[in-house]
Amino acid sequence: MEIKYVANSYLLMALILGALMPVMLDLSTGMNTHEFLLVTYAISTPSALAFAVAMGKRKKIAEYIKNKKTFATIAFIGLLNYAFLEYGLTYAERFVSASLATVVYRSYPLLMLLFLPLILREKITKHQVAALLLGFAGLYLAVTGGTLLSIKSGEIEIILFLIVIAMASAIATILVKKYMFDMETSMFIFNLANLVFFAAFFIASGAPLSPILPKELIPILYVGIVYNVLTGFMYYSALRMLKTTFVTNIYFLSPFITFLFAYAILGEAIKIYYIAIAVLVAVGIIIQNFDKIGGTYRTRKRQHRFTIFDVSGAFANTGNIAISKSLDAGGRVLAVRLTRDHAEKIQRLLADSKYEGIIVDLGNYDTNIEEDRKREYRFVREIVGAEPEDIVIMKVGDTKEGENFFSTLEQIAEPATGIQNNKVN
Repeated sequence: MEIKYVANSYLLMALILGALMPVMLDLSTGMNTHEFLLVTYAISTPSALAFAVAMGKRKKIAEYIKNKKTFATIAFIGLLNYAFLEYGLTYAERFVSASLATVVYRSYPLLMLLFLPLILREKITKHQVAALLLGFAGLYLAVTGGTLLSIKSGEIEIILFLIVIAMASAIATILVKKYMFDMETSMFIFNLANLVFFAAFFIASGAPLSPILPKELIPILYVGIVYNVLTGFMYYSALRMLKTTFVTNIYFLSPFITFLFAYAILGEAIKIYYIAIAVLVAVGIIIQNFDKIGGTYRTRKRQHRFTIFDVSGAFANTGNIAISKSLDAGGRVLAVRLTRDHAEKIQRLLADSKYEGIIVDLGNYDTNIEEDRKREYRFVREIVGAEPEDIVIMKVGDTKEGENFFSTLEQIAEPATGIQNNKVN
Protein backbone atom coordinates (compact mmCIF):
# COMPACT_ATOMS: atom_id res chain seq x y z
CA MET A 1 0.00 0.00 0.00
CA GLU A 2 1.38 3.45 -0.93
CA ILE A 3 2.68 5.55 2.00
CA LYS A 4 0.50 8.58 1.25
CA TYR A 5 -2.63 6.39 1.27
CA VAL A 6 -1.61 4.90 4.63
CA ALA A 7 -0.92 8.37 6.05
CA ASN A 8 -4.27 9.78 4.92
CA SER A 9 -6.10 6.70 6.21
CA TYR A 10 -4.43 7.07 9.62
CA LEU A 11 -5.32 10.76 9.70
CA LEU A 12 -8.98 10.10 8.86
CA MET A 13 -9.32 7.35 11.48
CA ALA A 14 -7.56 9.42 14.15
CA LEU A 15 -9.83 12.38 13.39
CA ILE A 16 -13.01 10.31 13.74
CA LEU A 17 -11.93 8.35 16.82
CA GLY A 18 -10.55 11.46 18.52
CA ALA A 19 -13.79 13.35 17.90
CA LEU A 20 -15.69 10.62 19.71
CA MET A 21 -13.72 11.05 22.95
CA PRO A 22 -15.67 14.08 24.35
CA VAL A 23 -18.91 12.10 23.92
CA MET A 24 -17.38 9.12 25.71
CA LEU A 25 -16.26 11.35 28.59
CA ASP A 26 -19.76 12.75 28.84
CA LEU A 27 -20.94 9.24 29.66
CA SER A 28 -18.61 9.11 32.67
CA THR A 29 -19.56 11.49 35.46
CA GLY A 30 -19.22 9.58 38.73
CA MET A 31 -15.47 9.02 39.04
CA ASN A 32 -12.91 11.26 40.67
CA THR A 33 -10.62 12.81 38.04
CA HIS A 34 -7.41 11.45 39.57
CA GLU A 35 -8.91 7.98 39.80
CA PHE A 36 -10.26 8.10 36.25
CA LEU A 37 -6.89 9.10 34.77
CA LEU A 38 -5.03 6.49 36.81
CA VAL A 39 -7.43 3.71 35.79
CA THR A 40 -7.31 4.67 32.10
CA TYR A 41 -3.51 4.67 32.06
CA ALA A 42 -3.41 1.43 34.04
CA ILE A 43 -5.33 -0.01 31.07
CA SER A 44 -3.57 1.86 28.27
CA THR A 45 -0.01 1.00 29.38
CA PRO A 46 -0.30 -2.82 29.06
CA SER A 47 -2.48 -2.28 25.97
CA ALA A 48 0.26 -0.17 24.36
CA LEU A 49 2.85 -2.79 25.29
CA ALA A 50 0.74 -5.56 23.77
CA PHE A 51 0.24 -3.47 20.62
CA ALA A 52 3.99 -2.87 20.25
CA VAL A 53 4.79 -6.54 20.79
CA ALA A 54 2.11 -7.58 18.29
CA MET A 55 3.75 -5.26 15.75
CA GLY A 56 7.08 -7.03 16.26
CA LYS A 57 8.78 -4.32 18.32
CA ARG A 58 10.28 -6.44 21.14
CA LYS A 59 13.85 -5.50 20.21
CA LYS A 60 12.98 -1.82 19.92
CA ILE A 61 11.35 -1.84 23.37
CA ALA A 62 14.45 -3.40 24.93
CA GLU A 63 16.72 -1.03 22.99
CA TYR A 64 14.85 2.11 24.08
CA ILE A 65 14.59 1.03 27.72
CA LYS A 66 18.33 0.35 27.89
CA ASN A 67 19.13 3.74 26.34
CA LYS A 68 18.42 6.17 29.19
CA LYS A 69 18.60 9.27 27.00
CA THR A 70 16.17 7.90 24.42
CA PHE A 71 13.78 6.64 27.09
CA ALA A 72 13.86 9.96 28.95
CA THR A 73 13.29 11.96 25.75
CA ILE A 74 10.25 9.91 24.74
CA ALA A 75 8.82 9.95 28.29
CA PHE A 76 9.25 13.74 28.44
CA ILE A 77 7.39 14.22 25.14
CA GLY A 78 4.56 11.98 26.38
CA LEU A 79 4.21 13.91 29.64
CA LEU A 80 4.47 17.26 27.87
CA ASN A 81 1.48 16.38 25.74
CA TYR A 82 -0.86 13.99 27.59
CA ALA A 83 -0.25 15.01 31.23
CA PHE A 84 -0.42 18.75 30.54
CA LEU A 85 -3.53 18.33 28.41
CA GLU A 86 -5.57 15.87 30.48
CA TYR A 87 -4.79 17.23 33.93
CA GLY A 88 -4.40 20.87 32.91
CA LEU A 89 -7.76 21.12 31.16
CA THR A 90 -9.49 19.35 34.05
CA TYR A 91 -8.03 21.90 36.47
CA ALA A 92 -8.75 24.92 34.26
CA GLU A 93 -12.40 24.00 33.73
CA ARG A 94 -13.00 24.46 37.47
CA PHE A 95 -12.58 28.21 36.91
CA VAL A 96 -13.63 28.90 33.30
CA SER A 97 -16.21 27.46 30.93
CA ALA A 98 -15.39 24.40 28.87
CA SER A 99 -15.98 26.49 25.72
CA LEU A 100 -13.40 29.11 26.71
CA ALA A 101 -10.91 26.41 27.73
CA THR A 102 -11.39 24.63 24.40
CA VAL A 103 -10.91 27.78 22.31
CA VAL A 104 -7.69 28.72 24.09
CA TYR A 105 -6.24 25.21 24.08
CA ARG A 106 -7.15 24.49 20.46
CA SER A 107 -5.07 27.51 19.43
CA TYR A 108 -2.01 25.23 19.64
CA PRO A 109 -1.78 24.74 15.83
CA LEU A 110 -1.28 28.50 15.54
CA LEU A 111 1.35 28.40 18.30
CA MET A 112 3.12 25.65 16.35
CA LEU A 113 3.89 28.25 13.68
CA LEU A 114 6.23 29.92 16.21
CA PHE A 115 8.26 26.74 16.71
CA LEU A 116 8.21 24.99 13.33
CA PRO A 117 11.03 27.15 11.87
CA LEU A 118 13.11 26.75 15.04
CA ILE A 119 12.68 23.04 15.80
CA LEU A 120 11.93 21.48 12.41
CA ARG A 121 13.32 24.29 10.23
CA GLU A 122 10.09 24.31 8.20
CA LYS A 123 9.25 27.30 6.05
CA ILE A 124 6.04 29.08 7.08
CA THR A 125 4.01 30.98 4.50
CA LYS A 126 1.08 33.38 4.59
CA HIS A 127 -1.05 30.64 3.02
CA GLN A 128 -0.46 28.37 6.03
CA VAL A 129 -1.23 31.17 8.48
CA ALA A 130 -4.44 32.04 6.61
CA ALA A 131 -5.54 28.39 6.46
CA LEU A 132 -5.00 27.86 10.20
CA LEU A 133 -6.78 31.12 11.05
CA LEU A 134 -9.80 29.94 9.06
CA GLY A 135 -9.73 26.65 10.94
CA PHE A 136 -9.51 28.47 14.25
CA ALA A 137 -12.46 30.66 13.25
CA GLY A 138 -14.44 27.48 12.60
CA LEU A 139 -13.40 26.16 16.02
CA TYR A 140 -14.57 29.40 17.62
CA LEU A 141 -17.97 28.98 16.02
CA ALA A 142 -18.05 25.35 17.13
CA VAL A 143 -17.66 26.01 20.84
CA THR A 144 -19.38 29.38 21.17
CA GLY A 145 -22.21 29.20 18.67
CA GLY A 146 -20.93 32.44 17.16
CA THR A 147 -21.34 34.44 20.36
CA LEU A 148 -18.60 36.44 22.05
CA LEU A 149 -16.99 34.81 25.04
CA SER A 150 -17.04 37.02 28.10
CA ILE A 151 -13.75 37.02 30.00
CA LYS A 152 -13.84 38.10 33.62
CA SER A 153 -10.88 39.76 35.30
CA GLY A 154 -10.31 36.74 37.56
CA GLU A 155 -10.04 34.44 34.55
CA ILE A 156 -6.91 36.03 33.08
CA GLU A 157 -4.54 33.81 35.11
CA ILE A 158 -6.36 30.66 33.99
CA ILE A 159 -6.27 31.78 30.36
CA LEU A 160 -2.51 32.28 30.63
CA PHE A 161 -2.30 28.81 32.18
CA LEU A 162 -4.27 27.40 29.23
CA ILE A 163 -1.90 29.14 26.81
CA VAL A 164 1.00 27.37 28.53
CA ILE A 165 -0.85 24.05 28.09
CA ALA A 166 -1.46 24.83 24.41
CA MET A 167 2.21 25.74 23.98
CA ALA A 168 3.24 22.46 25.62
CA SER A 169 1.07 20.53 23.16
CA ALA A 170 2.47 22.55 20.25
CA ILE A 171 6.06 21.77 21.24
CA ALA A 172 5.32 18.11 22.03
CA THR A 173 3.64 17.61 18.65
CA ILE A 174 6.61 19.08 16.81
CA LEU A 175 9.07 17.01 18.86
CA VAL A 176 7.23 13.82 17.86
CA LYS A 177 7.99 14.75 14.26
CA LYS A 178 11.55 15.86 14.95
CA TYR A 179 12.60 12.71 16.79
CA MET A 180 11.69 9.83 14.49
CA PHE A 181 11.59 7.19 17.21
CA ASP A 182 9.68 3.98 16.55
CA MET A 183 6.05 4.99 16.96
CA GLU A 184 4.62 1.77 18.43
CA THR A 185 7.35 1.67 21.08
CA SER A 186 6.94 5.39 21.76
CA MET A 187 3.23 4.94 22.47
CA PHE A 188 4.12 2.38 25.17
CA ILE A 189 6.65 4.75 26.79
CA PHE A 190 4.20 7.68 26.53
CA ASN A 191 1.59 5.70 28.44
CA LEU A 192 4.05 4.28 30.97
CA ALA A 193 5.34 7.77 31.83
CA ASN A 194 1.80 9.08 32.29
CA LEU A 195 0.83 6.07 34.40
CA VAL A 196 3.65 6.89 36.83
CA PHE A 197 2.73 10.58 36.76
CA PHE A 198 -0.96 10.09 37.47
CA ALA A 199 -0.29 7.38 40.07
CA ALA A 200 1.80 9.92 41.98
CA PHE A 201 -0.99 12.50 41.70
CA PHE A 202 -3.56 9.94 42.82
CA ILE A 203 -1.56 9.07 45.92
CA ALA A 204 -0.79 12.72 46.68
CA SER A 205 -4.51 13.56 46.53
CA GLY A 206 -5.27 10.96 49.19
CA ALA A 207 -6.05 8.05 46.85
CA PRO A 208 -9.80 8.79 46.65
CA LEU A 209 -11.73 5.74 45.51
CA SER A 210 -15.24 5.58 44.13
CA PRO A 211 -17.24 2.66 42.76
CA ILE A 212 -16.92 2.15 39.02
CA LEU A 213 -20.40 1.92 37.55
CA PRO A 214 -21.10 -0.32 34.53
CA LYS A 215 -21.87 2.72 32.35
CA GLU A 216 -18.38 4.08 33.06
CA LEU A 217 -16.59 0.99 31.75
CA ILE A 218 -17.14 1.98 28.12
CA PRO A 219 -15.51 5.43 28.39
CA ILE A 220 -12.70 3.99 30.54
CA LEU A 221 -11.91 1.33 27.94
CA TYR A 222 -12.34 3.79 25.09
CA VAL A 223 -9.94 6.37 26.52
CA GLY A 224 -7.55 3.71 27.82
CA ILE A 225 -7.27 1.65 24.64
CA VAL A 226 -8.76 3.43 21.63
CA TYR A 227 -7.73 7.02 22.39
CA ASN A 228 -4.48 6.68 24.39
CA VAL A 229 -3.06 3.92 22.18
CA LEU A 230 -4.61 3.51 18.74
CA THR A 231 -5.71 7.09 18.04
CA GLY A 232 -2.40 8.48 19.27
CA PHE A 233 -0.45 6.04 17.13
CA MET A 234 -2.41 6.88 13.97
CA TYR A 235 -2.33 10.65 14.55
CA TYR A 236 1.40 10.85 15.20
CA SER A 237 2.18 8.47 12.34
CA ALA A 238 0.18 10.64 9.92
CA LEU A 239 1.79 13.79 11.32
CA ARG A 240 5.25 12.45 10.56
CA MET A 241 4.42 11.54 6.99
CA LEU A 242 2.32 14.56 5.95
CA LYS A 243 2.82 18.33 6.04
CA THR A 244 2.46 19.53 9.63
CA THR A 245 0.05 22.41 9.07
CA PHE A 246 -2.12 20.29 6.75
CA VAL A 247 -2.64 17.73 9.53
CA THR A 248 -3.45 20.37 12.13
CA ASN A 249 -5.83 22.10 9.72
CA ILE A 250 -7.70 18.83 9.19
CA TYR A 251 -8.02 18.49 12.94
CA PHE A 252 -10.06 21.68 13.15
CA LEU A 253 -12.87 19.49 11.81
CA SER A 254 -12.85 17.54 15.08
CA PRO A 255 -15.49 19.66 16.92
CA PHE A 256 -17.80 19.45 13.90
CA ILE A 257 -17.59 15.64 13.93
CA THR A 258 -18.02 15.61 17.72
CA PHE A 259 -21.35 17.44 17.28
CA LEU A 260 -22.51 14.76 14.86
CA PHE A 261 -21.60 12.03 17.36
CA ALA A 262 -23.33 13.98 20.13
CA TYR A 263 -26.49 14.11 18.00
CA ALA A 264 -26.38 10.37 17.26
CA ILE A 265 -25.45 9.16 20.77
CA LEU A 266 -26.58 11.87 23.19
CA GLY A 267 -29.48 13.29 21.20
CA GLU A 268 -28.05 16.83 21.10
CA ALA A 269 -29.46 19.11 18.42
CA ILE A 270 -27.53 19.95 15.23
CA LYS A 271 -27.20 23.71 14.69
CA ILE A 272 -27.27 25.44 11.31
CA TYR A 273 -23.93 27.16 11.89
CA TYR A 274 -22.19 23.75 11.80
CA ILE A 275 -22.18 24.15 8.02
CA ALA A 276 -20.13 27.34 8.38
CA ILE A 277 -17.56 25.41 10.43
CA ALA A 278 -17.13 22.80 7.72
CA VAL A 279 -16.90 25.46 4.99
CA LEU A 280 -14.21 27.47 6.81
CA VAL A 281 -12.07 24.40 7.47
CA ALA A 282 -12.58 23.15 3.89
CA VAL A 283 -11.38 26.49 2.47
CA GLY A 284 -8.34 26.28 4.73
CA ILE A 285 -7.56 22.78 3.48
CA ILE A 286 -7.87 23.94 -0.15
CA ILE A 287 -5.45 26.80 0.57
CA GLN A 288 -3.00 24.31 2.06
CA ASN A 289 -3.14 22.19 -1.09
CA PHE A 290 -2.24 25.16 -3.28
CA ASP A 291 0.68 26.11 -1.04
CA LYS A 292 3.81 24.32 -2.31
CA ILE A 293 6.52 26.24 -0.44
CA GLY A 294 5.14 25.97 3.09
CA GLY A 295 6.62 23.07 4.99
CA THR A 296 9.78 22.86 2.88
CA TYR A 297 13.16 22.95 4.61
CA ARG A 298 14.42 26.38 5.75
CA THR A 299 18.15 26.50 5.13
CA ARG A 300 20.60 28.34 7.34
CA LYS A 301 22.05 29.94 4.23
CA ARG A 302 19.68 32.68 3.14
CA GLN A 303 20.34 32.49 -0.60
CA HIS A 304 19.90 28.95 -1.85
CA ARG A 305 19.09 28.12 -5.46
CA PHE A 306 17.64 24.74 -4.46
CA THR A 307 14.32 24.20 -2.79
CA ILE A 308 15.20 21.59 -0.17
CA PHE A 309 12.54 19.25 1.19
CA ASP A 310 12.66 17.41 4.51
CA VAL A 311 11.37 13.98 3.46
CA SER A 312 12.18 12.15 6.70
CA GLY A 313 8.52 11.20 7.13
CA ALA A 314 8.74 8.93 4.08
CA PHE A 315 11.18 6.79 6.07
CA ALA A 316 9.33 6.81 9.40
CA ASN A 317 8.83 3.04 9.22
CA THR A 318 11.80 2.19 7.04
CA GLY A 319 13.50 -1.16 7.13
CA ASN A 320 16.76 0.47 6.04
CA ILE A 321 18.93 0.11 9.16
CA ALA A 322 21.31 2.95 8.27
CA ILE A 323 18.48 5.45 7.72
CA SER A 324 16.64 4.23 10.82
CA LYS A 325 19.72 4.68 13.03
CA SER A 326 20.33 8.14 11.61
CA LEU A 327 16.75 9.21 12.31
CA ASP A 328 16.92 7.77 15.84
CA ALA A 329 20.05 9.85 16.43
CA GLY A 330 18.29 13.05 15.37
CA GLY A 331 19.33 13.07 11.70
CA ARG A 332 17.00 13.92 8.83
CA VAL A 333 16.56 12.99 5.19
CA LEU A 334 16.75 16.06 2.92
CA ALA A 335 15.96 15.95 -0.78
CA VAL A 336 16.10 18.08 -3.94
CA ARG A 337 15.05 17.40 -7.52
CA LEU A 338 17.04 18.05 -10.67
CA THR A 339 16.47 17.51 -14.35
CA ARG A 340 18.06 14.39 -15.80
CA ASP A 341 20.69 16.29 -17.81
CA HIS A 342 22.68 16.64 -14.56
CA ALA A 343 23.07 12.88 -14.12
CA GLU A 344 26.66 12.70 -15.36
CA LYS A 345 27.80 15.64 -13.23
CA ILE A 346 26.15 14.13 -10.18
CA GLN A 347 27.87 10.80 -10.70
CA ARG A 348 31.26 12.54 -10.95
CA LEU A 349 30.59 14.51 -7.79
CA LEU A 350 29.58 11.42 -5.84
CA ALA A 351 32.63 9.52 -7.09
CA ASP A 352 34.96 12.23 -5.78
CA SER A 353 32.86 13.21 -2.76
CA LYS A 354 33.60 12.61 0.90
CA TYR A 355 29.88 12.71 1.68
CA GLU A 356 28.05 9.62 2.91
CA GLY A 357 24.38 8.73 3.02
CA ILE A 358 23.61 9.91 -0.51
CA ILE A 359 20.67 8.34 -2.35
CA VAL A 360 20.14 9.04 -6.06
CA ASP A 361 16.68 8.12 -7.32
CA LEU A 362 16.28 8.04 -11.09
CA GLY A 363 12.69 6.82 -10.91
CA ASN A 364 13.28 3.72 -13.06
CA TYR A 365 13.32 1.05 -10.35
CA ASP A 366 14.71 -2.35 -11.22
CA THR A 367 13.68 -5.65 -9.67
CA ASN A 368 16.63 -5.62 -7.27
CA ILE A 369 15.05 -2.85 -5.17
CA GLU A 370 12.78 -4.04 -2.37
CA GLU A 371 9.12 -3.08 -2.66
CA ASP A 372 9.27 -1.11 0.58
CA ARG A 373 12.14 1.00 -0.80
CA LYS A 374 10.16 1.63 -3.99
CA ARG A 375 7.20 2.89 -1.96
CA GLU A 376 9.47 5.20 0.04
CA TYR A 377 11.12 6.60 -3.09
CA ARG A 378 7.78 7.07 -4.84
CA PHE A 379 6.45 8.99 -1.85
CA VAL A 380 9.56 11.18 -1.80
CA ARG A 381 9.06 11.95 -5.50
CA GLU A 382 5.48 12.96 -4.74
CA ILE A 383 6.58 15.22 -1.88
CA VAL A 384 9.16 17.07 -3.98
CA GLY A 385 6.91 17.19 -7.06
CA ALA A 386 9.30 15.24 -9.28
CA GLU A 387 8.34 14.49 -12.86
CA PRO A 388 9.15 11.04 -14.33
CA GLU A 389 12.24 12.45 -16.06
CA ASP A 390 13.59 14.17 -12.91
CA ILE A 391 16.35 12.96 -10.62
CA VAL A 392 15.78 13.10 -6.87
CA ILE A 393 18.85 13.29 -4.65
CA MET A 394 18.55 12.57 -0.94
CA LYS A 395 21.07 13.19 1.84
CA VAL A 396 20.70 11.21 5.08
CA GLY A 397 22.24 12.50 8.30
CA ASP A 398 23.03 15.80 9.99
CA THR A 399 21.18 18.74 8.43
CA LYS A 400 24.22 21.03 8.38
CA GLU A 401 26.14 18.39 6.46
CA GLY A 402 23.15 18.04 4.16
CA GLU A 403 23.10 21.75 3.43
CA ASN A 404 26.82 21.71 2.70
CA PHE A 405 26.34 18.84 0.28
CA PHE A 406 23.57 20.63 -1.61
CA SER A 407 25.66 23.81 -1.70
CA THR A 408 28.44 21.81 -3.37
CA LEU A 409 25.90 20.29 -5.75
CA GLU A 410 24.72 23.77 -6.73
CA GLN A 411 28.21 24.70 -7.89
CA ILE A 412 28.21 22.08 -10.64
CA ALA A 413 24.68 22.73 -11.93
CA GLU A 414 23.67 25.81 -13.87
CA PRO A 415 20.15 27.28 -13.55
CA ALA A 416 19.93 27.59 -17.34
CA THR A 417 20.03 23.82 -17.67
CA GLY A 418 16.87 23.37 -15.62
CA ILE A 419 18.17 23.24 -12.06
CA GLN A 420 15.38 23.43 -9.50
CA ASN A 421 15.28 26.89 -7.97
CA ASN A 422 13.12 28.43 -5.27
CA LYS A 423 9.98 28.10 -7.36
CA VAL A 424 8.10 24.86 -6.93
CA ASN A 425 5.92 23.83 -9.83
